[in-house]
Amino acid sequence: MKIYKRGEGEPEITVVGSVHGDEPAGRDAIENFLDENHEFLRPVQFIIANEEALEKDVRFLDTDLNRVFPGDSESESHEERLASEIMSAIEGTKVLDLHTTRSYPQPFATFTDLNDTTRHMLAGSGVKNAVHFPEQSGTLHEQVDGIVVETGHQGTPQARRNAEGVIKNFLAAQDVLDIDFEESDPVIFRYYETVEGDWQFLADNFKKVEKGEVFAERDGEKLEASESFYPVLMSTDGYEGMLGFKARKLE
Repeated sequence: MKIYKRGEGEPEITVVGSVHGDEPAGRDAIENFLDENHEFLRPVQFIIANEEALEKDVRFLDTDLNRVFPGDSESESHEERLASEIMSAIEGTKVLDLHTTRSYPQPFATFTDLNDTTRHMLAGSGVKNAVHFPEQSGTLHEQVDGIVVETGHQGTPQARRNAEGVIKNFLAAQDVLDIDFEESDPVIFRYYETVEGDWQFLADNFKKVEKGEVFAERDGEKLEASESFYPVLMSTDGYEGMLGFKARKLE
């Protein structure tokens, strides 16, 4: 884990990148942003999380880091110890956690709690869509006032550029930077079901799948919607043994 602190005083905001070692966009965006030598009006810190996994270009070494928070400092697992270190470092701060995906090219957010703080953070991120995942699964944003922004397709220059834009917009909205920013009013979706199995995805994320529509297939077998829903993080090769998630539109 590498930490960069900017501004005077104890950090009030944390930007985290590369929780997963096969998602370098967060690290690269943070480093490029810091190279621009911005003036910081409030204290903020930047964390490049799983450096060891980044070096090996793997998602994790022992355990998925984004499934083991708050971690265990005494664990034999690298990621469980690292999760504990990250929790100590971000205590009391608002957290923007940058990720990438294999399912969607444009930035969108995920979060655990919908409250005034997360609403403000979502608006400041500039995203058009945001997904409420209320279930506990060991993710970082379950533990803090924070949001995740998926910045684009994994391994692409566009995802890194999107991440840089999200950082600037978010920090300006949080009065950390004195630059122009765009506040958004994202459409909110709520996760309700996981679609298991390896499938070829035929629909589009965040576009409504109507009841009776075929949205995936494999070996001649077709997966038909039993009710209308919105696909989230669905892709042909994004997960092993899972297509993605179903959601309903809330706002």
